[in-house]
Amino acid sequence: MEKKKRACDACYKRKIQCDASETGARCDWCLHHNLPCTFDRVRGRKKRPSAEAAARQSLAKRLERVEEALARTKALKEGSRTPTDSSSGSTPLVLDDQTTGQVGNRAANHGCPVCRSKSSAQLPSRRVTNAPLGQIYFAGQNFGAICSRNGVPHFTATGEQWINSRTGQWPRFGDIYGTDAAAPPGLPATASTLSSLSHRPHQGHEAELPSRWVVQSLLDEFLASDFSLVFPLVDRVLFEETVKLAYSGQQQPLVCEYVGAKACVFAFVSMASSNFPDMKSATHVDPEACAKEAQILLADFLEDASITTLQTMFMLLLHETLHGHLQAAIMYHAVACRTVFSLGGHTTGLPVSFGGALTILEREDRHLRHLFWLCYSFDKDIALRTGQPPIIHDNFCDLSLPDDYVKDRYDRHRHGDDSKTPLFPNDLRLSLVKSKAVDAIYSAVALHKSDAELLRTIRELDDELERWRVSIPADFSPALSMRRAVQLEDLDRSRSMLHIELHLDYHYLLNIIHVASGRCVFDRQGREKDKTYGVESSLDLSVEASRSTLIYLSAMAPRLVGEAFWVFIFYPVSALMTIFFNILRNPQGEDAIHDVELLSTASHVIRSMPLHKETAYEMAYLRRMDQFVAELSRLAQCAITRTQGERNGCPMSQ
Repeated sequence: MEKKKRACDACYKRKIQCDASETGARCDWCLHHNLPCTFDRVRGRKKRPSAEAAARQSLAKRLERVEEALARTKALKEGSRTPTDSSSGSTPLVLDDQTTGQVGNRAANHGCPVCRSKSSAQLPSRRVTNAPLGQIYFAGQNFGAICSRNGVPHFTATGEQWINSRTGQWPRFGDIYGTDAAAPPGLPATASTLSSLSHRPHQGHEAELPSRWVVQSLLDEFLASDFSLVFPLVDRVLFEETVKLAYSGQQQPLVCEYVGAKACVFAFVSMASSNFPDMKSATHVDPEACAKEAQILLADFLEDASITTLQTMFMLLLHETLHGHLQAAIMYHAVACRTVFSLGGHTTGLPVSFGGALTILEREDRHLRHLFWLCYSFDKDIALRTGQPPIIHDNFCDLSLPDDYVKDRYDRHRHGDDSKTPLFPNDLRLSLVKSKAVDAIYSAVALHKSDAELLRTIRELDDELERWRVSIPADFSPALSMRRAVQLEDLDRSRSMLHIELHLDYHYLLNIIHVASGRCVFDRQGREKDKTYGVESSLDLSVEASRSTLIYLSAMAPRLVGEAFWVFIFYPVSALMTIFFNILRNPQGEDAIHDVELLSTASHVIRSMPLHKETAYEMAYLRRMDQFVAELSRLAQCAITRTQGERNGCPMSQ
């Protein structure tokens, strides 16, 4: 009996003749295109999967399918480049003169009061030509840029028109940008950070330090806390020498070492008293005044590249971050990075102790290395959140981690022992992945990658991120996806913060990696099914990560420390934008209504994040976020309503 011919999966999908049964090996099509010749498809009538079975389908399985699609894309379109190729099947948005004028007039007064940039909607629609970091893309088009100060987007004319085409409504974000409630009357928000300095008489070196017992008390409390493990800003022995110099009395002529020591003590007292406000010693200190004194002294010792200078810069960085003055913090970070380079901290190795006490030189080397890792960790976060290029380049640095770093970081019995390896704000291994992501998919060089190359890079970064995730102890390892809030029952404040930081950082980076696929030009009509599937699946993963962020944060927000508000606010804002664009991309999706509900709860989630101090600046920011979330929710609901109306034969009018 003649054997019944059966086509391989690739030929069956393309409905072409397959000769696999005749050759006994790979068919001619698969051999020619260097594809595996498989017969794995299900034959016969397919059974409808149960809801339980569908729920068990993991994101890891979806990632394997993405990789398979990328392999086909690379084999079928080797060397193809798709920036503006008319054969790509994409239909980019084109604005006519009338529409451009309408958008431009609407945006004319929409300048951002926070970063002082005019609305991106005034820019002409064009293919992406600038570095993609800090930008919003969809189907290869630039839809806007992220404000480097608060994470709120400014949309391009193309972005606003696309939103209108999906919702039937023009976005009203200009109402949010048009007022500046975050600054005192008559003062731009960007000037609020520096206003007190510019109107303050210069006091030179006459400012008086707090009582010495206050400094010693705050130092003891700081070093005994977990905060000193997360931010290893001072070494007890070295800092006590700095304090001794600062209190040694005014020297003639004044030397920069003395001025630097005095500024360092001011900066430390400001930082420590803000983080331990309930201490008796903290009640004798005005943190804001101490920070200003340190800032005033800067000009007199800035050229002194020393550990004291580096410490001062980083303490002022934390002070500005704590108060929401993120641009000022970024500037201090830049000086700190240059100072650590001057001192050689990017190549200095940690000293090896053989049981004896460390010498002063060994302590300096160890402390310098700790300060380098702080700069490195902040550098990668600043790059991803602001769109500004990183200052620290991996190729110029020794990135070997401290011995037993992973073990020490997750040791539940560790304490503030001087010999312990610091925790640092983020897992340093994750910071290394962030650095690779910035370089591989968000650098100017990455713009020259074809869509297939970009998607493959995204998949490789996803693999590396997954290897990091599974290396985390089970108690802290982030889940791939979250559809319900989690509860932390037995973790103290420090361990809770570690759990929260790991989960939010993981889902944020997963979103950042996969949302880059929005730069690809893909054919929604399906003429390039493999690439379209790869882009769609990658976008789905970014959306799932964003959902997980909001769901997780809805339960964990009250457990955050108030000092972390301005550090963590970028997580929900980033997730909001991804979910919003996904609703507009697929308003008929099965999760669309749920996602609108998720958007509508975002204001409550953000407001449930504790604030260090509820000043007019913070309250104005929260009001602006309420308006922003409300507008996203309105537009998202309009997109769903419009689609339902069209499906019922009642198209909405604009």
